[in-house]
Amino acid sequence: MKRILSILLTLIVIISVILATLYLASQCVIPGVCTNKPAFTATTLLTKIQSLSSLTTTRYTYSTIVTTESDMPDFLKALYGQKQVMVAVGYITAGIDMKQAKVNAQNGDSLNLTLPAPTLQDCILDEGKTYIAALDKGIFAPTNPTIDQDSRRFAVQQLRQSAVNGEILTQAQTQAQTAITDFVNLIGVPNVQITFAAADPNTPLPASCT
Repeated sequence: MKRILSILLTLIVIISVILATLYLASQCVIPGVCTNKPAFTATTLLTKIQSLSSLTTTRYTYSTIVTTESDMPDFLKALYGQKQVMVAVGYITAGIDMKQAKVNAQNGDSLNLTLPAPTLQDCILDEGKTYIAALDKGIFAPTNPTIDQDSRRFAVQQLRQSAVNGEILTQAQTQAQTAITDFVNLIGVPNVQITFAAADPNTPLPASCT
């Protein structure tokens, strides 16, 4: 009786192992064994790629000092002039608009993915860290409500230029290349060639970067 029970238990274990192996193979979990390998078309790949915008952005923090003063002859500045020194801190975000991604060719099992060139996405002053370091007013200088606005606008322009000079767009492209390559490998899409469209110098800046 014990021998029969032992044989039955052994058979149950063997059957369980076989069923588990078949299930794992169907899910492509076992390396090198995949009985239900998914087929990826250009449309399927695009649908998945276009959901990755948050993974293809680069953000850096910059700081600058902006001096803004009234435009008038020097002899009048002591009486009516106003000068403001602002320490500006902000962050610049660059990235890839994945909604513009395209599969421009398909040759057998090979997919060629073309991504748009990286662009600036946001230029934002950090209000918690930006402050007025100095403010000088002439004896009869009226309140100038635009001097602060002018300082902030010029600060954003300087931060934007610092980001561009610091090759933030190149960094965004490198990060996107890495993120997309890792993603297509993770989901098991074979033979994907990734290229980037040439940058358009006439691409308009986002409103926050002007």
